[in-house]
Amino acid sequence: MMRRGVIALACLVVVGSLPLSVAGASANASISNVEVSPSSPAPGETVTFETTVRNLENSDAPLAINDIAIRKAGGSGITEYERVSDLGSISPGSTLEVPLTASFESSGTKDLRVIVYGLDRGNGDNIQLRYPVKLNVQERHPQMDISVNDSVAGIESSGEVTVANGLDSRITNVEVVVAGDGVEMTQSRTVESSIAENGSITAPFRFRPDSAGEHSLTATLRYTIAGDTTRNTTRTTDIESDPLRNSVELDTTAVGSGTDRALRVAVSNGANAPITDVMVAADSENATFQRVLLENVSASTTRQVRLNATMEEPRADATVSANYDLGSETQQTSTETTIRSVPGTIDLTGLDVIRQGGRLQISGSASNVGSTDADSVLVSVVNTETVTPATPNRDYFVGTVPDSDFVSFSVYARTEGNATSVPLEVTYLVDDTRKTQRFDVAINQMGGSAQQPDQDSNNEGGDQNSMLPVFVAGGLALLVVVGVLVRRYRRGDDDIEV
Repeated sequence: MMRRGVIALACLVVVGSLPLSVAGASANASISNVEVSPSSPAPGETVTFETTVRNLENSDAPLAINDIAIRKAGGSGITEYERVSDLGSISPGSTLEVPLTASFESSGTKDLRVIVYGLDRGNGDNIQLRYPVKLNVQERHPQMDISVNDSVAGIESSGEVTVANGLDSRITNVEVVVAGDGVEMTQSRTVESSIAENGSITAPFRFRPDSAGEHSLTATLRYTIAGDTTRNTTRTTDIESDPLRNSVELDTTAVGSGTDRALRVAVSNGANAPITDVMVAADSENATFQRVLLENVSASTTRQVRLNATMEEPRADATVSANYDLGSETQQTSTETTIRSVPGTIDLTGLDVIRQGGRLQISGSASNVGSTDADSVLVSVVNTETVTPATPNRDYFVGTVPDSDFVSFSVYARTEGNATSVPLEVTYLVDDTRKTQRFDVAINQMGGSAQQPDQDSNNEGGDQNSMLPVFVAGGLALLVVVGVLVRRYRRGDDDIEV
């Protein structure tokens, strides 16, 4: 009875001290150390408790290890996180290292106990060793943020994961993997050797939604901290993918001059996704056109190409088309247009010459008989030996005359001698090329008002003809007066005879 009392007292002392040991008739053992890794784990992270059990050298018998467990200390009931069994025996002077693992879903301080259940091989007594462990579980990971561009069903889109290391130490072996629900990942993994304290990285990814609607993307970050501790954390975001919309239009403009003609084609992508491998071409029965390939046209943008033309006739009706890929489908759009080989050309039409005093007013229309615009059109009176430009319009700036259109003008000139015409010069720009034309306007093209007398003229015959009505009127008046006088004279004779 006395010996059992001594053994019980010894056990109580062992349980309350570090390292804990038990002394018996044969075995003398202890838990010499429990190494915890990581020392400050995150919730859900696996923690390893590397437990070292030593059978002391002064022990007389092996110690059989039946179980080693890690439990919650205190509280009601028993909470056991991990147990390993049948670990064999430890000879005197030897140690046994056994890893136990556990994870904790919530953060906070964890009060734990590592318990060894053994058997003294010398006397058959059961032995229990205890080792207290305190663990601080912290919710600390580098921060992650997921940003995604607008996405369309069936179209590859992009995004990026930003990882910011707010921990108080460098993290290494960084791996970012993105997975999706209802999407195909075309680029999902980024690896970095390390991220410094307060540093950050950006991990790009690409994906293709299978359908329109809501999908989720999950980014998983794996990294190593404090040398050997590997952690991982995840972040999920929801995205909304739009249905694919096709809307591509073509707009054509004829450019160039003479036989050097071409079509300028504007490809406007009104779809909500890029179009790729865009082949722009034009077909015509009496003209051939160059083809142009565009690698891509982004959504909501316009690109222009030039299709050089070889004209077989002055006019060619053409069908302009664009074949392109939108998502996984090949699409086509087309438009009709006409191209002419006649450039903008100015002709003076509807000419009228009116004499106003000592000046001639020449008016008419600057008519564009070509198929392109004529710009900076200027009509001027040419100064010669017999013709002089006159005010108020020595020249007239017409401006731009669109194809198959006209703009009116009016200029003034004075003539001398035997001038029979007034020379006019027309200058204009067609496709950035300046052209000059000369027109001789016959003075005999006068309208009805052109018969007005020229008061400044030295034509004597004209003066005599103009005075003839005056002479005739004066003669008639004189005859009337003479007749009156004769009659009075006759009346006077009659009176005398009476």
